[in-house]
Amino acid sequence: MLGKKTFWRLKGGMSVVSFFCFFFSFFLFFFLFNNNIILYVDCFNNEGHEAIGMVAMSGLKNDQLYELKKLLNGKDIVDIGKWGHIVHDKITGAKNMHFNLQQNDCKNINFECKNANGLCLINSIKYFYNKLLSTTPDTKKNIINNNLDKNEKLKKFTFIYPRNIKFTDSDSLKYLISLISDLHQPLRIGFTHDNGGQNINITHFNVDGTKVKTNLFEYMENEIISKMINKYQSSWYSGWTHINRIFDEHKKDEELFEKYGIDVIDIWAKQIISEFCSEFYLNNYVTQFMMSKGDQLHFDTSNNIDIFYDLEFILERLIRFNMLRAGSRISIILNYIFSKKKFSNFRKKSVFDKDFQESQRYHIASAYKNNAIFINLTIIFVILLLLFYFNFIMKRRNKMHLPDKIEHIELQAKCN
Repeated sequence: MLGKKTFWRLKGGMSVVSFFCFFFSFFLFFFLFNNNIILYVDCFNNEGHEAIGMVAMSGLKNDQLYELKKLLNGKDIVDIGKWGHIVHDKITGAKNMHFNLQQNDCKNINFECKNANGLCLINSIKYFYNKLLSTTPDTKKNIINNNLDKNEKLKKFTFIYPRNIKFTDSDSLKYLISLISDLHQPLRIGFTHDNGGQNINITHFNVDGTKVKTNLFEYMENEIISKMINKYQSSWYSGWTHINRIFDEHKKDEELFEKYGIDVIDIWAKQIISEFCSEFYLNNYVTQFMMSKGDQLHFDTSNNIDIFYDLEFILERLIRFNMLRAGSRISIILNYIFSKKKFSNFRKKSVFDKDFQESQRYHIASAYKNNAIFINLTIIFVILLLLFYFNFIMKRRNKMHLPDKIEHIELQAKCN
């Protein structure tokens, strides 16, 4: 009897079935959420923007942090990192704001906005920066007149958004943060010849050695960060996302911003693409895939390139450093904006809020729809397991607590 009774229990009194239910529930939670089955997660737009947000928050001053919280209704930069990308899923044509491709090559870097509506990455950053500082916006023509600071030049931008929308201060802030983050993904300000890396076919290798075929843009945008998180989990979540990691460069960028104002964006953009040229296009291994086109040197998009460990390590280091830079530079710009202008405590309702909320609901609903069979089978299995536990195991236990006939006779004999 003792052997049967203890078979169903572990040390401490937990039953085997209870332990199994707990373990299975934990496994289910971990599997679903860690593998992004339930949650809508896009690696660069989530983990990348989140890391940038943490760096930026570490560089904000106390008074400026208060102004930020007012505009974001109590949230911070980490919470709204991928806001721009989610909103643009609903707005056709707005994605051009997240790119600033150039028709040159690494030898002649020059950024121009060829979009007739001014929807280019660098131009959009300057537009929303000036809109936040402006006291006299012309909402009809979307022209910003910045007369706030005597040391600043008069700024005028023509900016025609795909929708007829009056941007709130909160909208402008969210866009500014999202766009500066995207500036630090080099291929978003790359070259038209290879379509910002989207026409460069690559093969990279998983940890188990399996090959993955994709294009360079998707690799830099999403997949390399996903691999970094999986390979360096302890390092990724160890607090590297702080302004002190690049403190010297942070101070240099502060001086540059003080000297050039928002036009420093052009300097930063040139630095970002120049470093990517050195690390990728002009890498000794990659140069064999380059070809001459007139007086320019471009990647031969008819070839497929394998990204081996050495090159991947260089690109990982570059991406991580650019994330630190992005957060640092966001904090520099926001510290200046919030030191020059105080915003209202009353937050205006934005038309983007509805789009953002609908997109979030859509992604959750889509995730459930795509995995409905697995989720429903899991729920049924857990219910059946619980029914089995209460109807069979519990009854068996109750019987074990009652003396059987032999024990009853032995007890009577002893009493007599």
